[in-house]
Formats: sequence, C-alpha cells, structure tokens
Amino acid sequence: MGKNRKVLYIAGLCTALAVGAFASPFSQIGASNNASQQDPIVTQSYVHLAIQQALSTFNPEVAQNSTFNPVLVPAGHVILGNEGTEIILRAGVAVAHVPTAEGIANITTGADLPQDYIIERNHLLIIPRTDGRGIRAITDTWFLVKGNYNIVILP
Repeated sequence: MGKNRKVLYIAGLCTALAVGAFASPFSQIGASNNASQQDPIVTQSYVHLAIQQALSTFNPEVAQNSTFNPVLVPAGHVILGNEGTEIILRAGVAVAHVPTAEGIANITTGADLPQDYIIERNHLLIIPRTDGRGIRAITDTWFLVKGNYNIVILP
C-alpha cells in the first residue's frame, strides 16, 4: 500500500468508528422508547376522548347538564340553584329567595331580582353563586332547570 492510501484508509476507519460511536447511543434511545409506556402509540379517537374528558373536568356541568329538565316544586318548597344554574318558571306562582344583598339575574329583562320578587313566567333566570339563592314556590310550580339544584323546605 502506498503512503497516501494508508493515510486515507486510516482516516476512513477513524471516521467510521467515530460516526458509529456517536450514533450508537442515539439509535438505542430511539429504539428503546418507541411504543413503550414512556412513549406510547395512540390513535386519533383516543386523543379526542382524552381531550373531552379533560374538558369535562374543568366544567363538568357543561358535559352533564346541557339540556333543560322539567322539575316540579311543591308549594312551600325552595329550589336552590348552584352557580350558573338556569331556571325558567313554566307554571305556578313563585317568588325569589335571596338571602344575600345581591339578587338573582333575570336575563330576559336584565334586572337583578331581590327577595320576594314575584317571578314572571318564561323568563330566564341565572343563579350567580352557590350561596343559598333560589326560588320559593307559592303554589305547586313547574320549572325548566339546567344545572345542579336542590329542593328544600326552609323555615
């Protein structure tokens, strides 16, 4: 072998060894984590399901109570709404139950309803906070309710 060929041979061998030594750890990392518990392969439907579940944990009422449900409240009982509960009086006579200084939001008129205010039929009411606000039924009363609520008898 000539001197130049020997130098090229040794340089090529050193380059091949250096590239092999450098690339070997990276190829091992990639091969060991693909489709493992640390780097799973998932489907598009799984990702969509995971997103829906995550969103419902931030606002579970949206995921569970997205329609109005008819609710009968007997005379003398109070329907207490949680924060964001929507209520519409459909039949009967009822008044606002407001134990705080602030009232119940009447979205139809833009008014804030105070204690003992007579509720008008077919008006959309929203309970702003979970602090004991609701509507007291004077007669047996039908409501449409969206959201969480409790029916109680108050003194």
